[in-house]
Amino acid sequence: GGPQVTWPSVVLWPDFAPCLAELRRKVPDARQICVAPGASLELRGRDIRIDALSVDGALRIHVADGASLRIESLAVRNRGHEFVALTEEEQAGAATEELRIRGYRVVRHETHDITITEPGAYVVRDDKLEKL
Repeated sequence: GGPQVTWPSVVLWPDFAPCLAELRRKVPDARQICVAPGASLELRGRDIRIDALSVDGALRIHVADGASLRIESLAVRNRGHEFVALTEEEQAGAATEELRIRGYRVVRHETHDITITEPGAYVVRDDKLEKL
């Protein structure tokens, strides 16, 4: 095959948005969210609200139970992740079965990681995380 369009890779964990109504509550204005082609976004946590977000690269947000995070304004730009097709040798058996089924491997160059493990209220404003 030839070159393929790479869409954004988005993972919404069930504790973030188990249904569409919950997603709409946590992302009130989808027009303020931009995830570039080829970018990766992972959201995990019960109490996350996103007002304005731009991702060109990779962003992982994990908020533990008992903590809340509001993204008022965050712009992430980094090298992100790359999806690399397996070689013929790897497809023939050199790679694990899981990779052969998938047909590609993920190369993680850079990931902006926001992990909140302590209870409390947090906000990201102008790309800076602070505890309220």
